Amino acid sequence: VPDAAPSGVSVDVVNSTLVKVFWFGIPRDRVRGHLRGYKVSWWKTKNMLDGKRHHPEKHFLTFVGDRSYGMIPGLEPFSEFHLSVLAYNDRGDGPESPPVVFETPEGVPEQPRFLRIQNFDKDSVTLSWGLPKKANGHLTGYVLQYQIINETHEIGPLNDVSVTNRSTLGWRLSGLSPSTKYKFYVKACTTKGCGKPVTEEGLTMASG
Repeated sequence: VPDAAPSGVSVDVVNSTLVKVFWFGIPRDRVRGHLRGYKVSWWKTKNMLDGKRHHPEKHFLTFVGDRSYGMIPGLEPFSEFHLSVLAYNDRGDGPESPPVVFETPEGVPEQPRFLRIQNFDKDSVTLSWGLPKKANGHLTGYVLQYQIINETHEIGPLNDVSVTNRSTLGWRLSGLSPSTKYKFYVKACTTKGCGKPVTEEGLTMASG
């Protein structure tokens, strides 16, 4: 197997879930056979939001051939990772490079866990929603949207309400029309933007 580890390993963070890794290949005389390629391994060590340490679960990606870089997708946003690179030949893997530490920036949150209509009046509705499964950063608040969907062909304009207190998990909307079907959307936001919405539909009461 190869008896040297790649040197000069560096990480270029592209976005909250993607990085590009660079390394210097090992010298020909240290391959000790036919170079098949390089393997990059990485593991999450910390969640930057709560500082919780993680049991390192290793992930691998193989780059075939005499490569000096590779893209690592599907990372968790707002996390600390360790990463190392090794060369391999037909007999197996060589030694790993010393781990490099890098952090991914904040991303947009996942959708809130649920959206419920607590009670309906003729011109108002009270909604409640859950926290997103993963915030992927510091929550800045929520965007609540609603529109009339009475007829299949007829969809009303989307109205926006910004909920700027991130600990608010409920809202009362007033000024709605009676006997009208509405669709509601709630999405969670970080400084990077808002995630996918969770939706719910309901009908206001008839007046009188």
